[in-house]
Amino acid sequence: MSILNPLPARMPEMSDEITQSQAHFNRFLDQLKAMGDKIVGPTGAKGSRERAEGFRYLIALMAAAQELEMEVDRTRPRLTRMFTPMRSFIADGTDTLYHEAKLDAACSYECMVRRGEDLFFSIVVYASDDEGMREMISFLIDEHIDFDTDQIATIHISAQRPKGAKNWLELKGREPFVLTRQYFPESVLDVDDGRYREATMSIRCVDPVPGPGPYRTEDLAAGLDRIVTFMHDTVDAALGISAFVALNTIEYEQDEASPTRIGTDGGLMLDEERHDEYTPDEIVDMIDPKVVANNLPGPGIGYVGASFKLADDEAILIAGKDVPCRYWSCQLFNHFLQSGDYRYHTVSLNNRQVRFDDDGSFRIYASRENPGVENWLDTEGHRRGQVVLRTLLAETDMEPELSVIKIADIPRGESLP
Repeated sequence: MSILNPLPARMPEMSDEITQSQAHFNRFLDQLKAMGDKIVGPTGAKGSRERAEGFRYLIALMAAAQELEMEVDRTRPRLTRMFTPMRSFIADGTDTLYHEAKLDAACSYECMVRRGEDLFFSIVVYASDDEGMREMISFLIDEHIDFDTDQIATIHISAQRPKGAKNWLELKGREPFVLTRQYFPESVLDVDDGRYREATMSIRCVDPVPGPGPYRTEDLAAGLDRIVTFMHDTVDAALGISAFVALNTIEYEQDEASPTRIGTDGGLMLDEERHDEYTPDEIVDMIDPKVVANNLPGPGIGYVGASFKLADDEAILIAGKDVPCRYWSCQLFNHFLQSGDYRYHTVSLNNRQVRFDDDGSFRIYASRENPGVENWLDTEGHRRGQVVLRTLLAETDMEPELSVIKIADIPRGESLP
């Protein structure tokens, strides 16, 4: 005897009509397809590897956007970790934890911070003006925050400073949010493994807030729109900054032809590197300068870097001199401003990890494989990308010299003992 219910005599027919929720979701999928056009467009990927990385990058952005955008509640904010080793975008640092919370300029908030074992802590309020330009509204860095003896601080975030508030951040502008940065002596992998203690943080709205209502179709539509806006803005910023940085591209001095291959059918194989169809200046003309200006500058943070083009028998040479500062690092990024995969590759070194000469000078090499030097970064075989030096509270500008050399020309004195 069967325990299964018998099938209905006739299965119901599928209707050609769709619900509003499905319509919103279908529109979202269409917008994702349009976003993919940017990955393969003039400012986007070259070669099969970059295209694969580009579409993987879109998935990482979608994963981030679900937390950072779709589920936000500005009256009930929470500090959400922005980046992870598998979720990288807009040139995040491998030694830095970033947390974000969306706010409402009409509300007032309290942020509780118990400082961790970091090298540097900052908290910044960002907002946009009427033209959509994002700017820092207010910020505090660790040395200006009044912590108690247990390294705990209450930071008020509001339009007006509350009476008696020791720590206050001004809140104004369109779509404001707060961003915290914690720099560590080593990778955030070591923080995640418990080697360093990160800050304990919470944020709450101090105004009366009604309880959340039921989730509606309108909420779904608005959340999906926020995901799309976030992804478009982030992709535009990455490609825009890459285009601008490409105006300063380092490559080996000798002129070499770009490798182009013909397929067995006589056609060009687009999965291989190919000649640029546009000059760097033409690429820059395609970019809205606003997307570059909106790349979340931080208090006390300076950047210097260049794009690189590299062959397998070449290495990037980053030569410079140490500068008095709280922290500096040298890091590699791909074309989409994603950090290299620091779970398995050394893609960043900071001033506590670099070997210096007696006079404070240093030389860092970046290549496909370690040529036997101590200060080495792994390009993971990328033939192009970005190399960036980031300084924090530097007393003087760092002025490194960036070049591409043949691995065979690395002096023997650079080799590991």
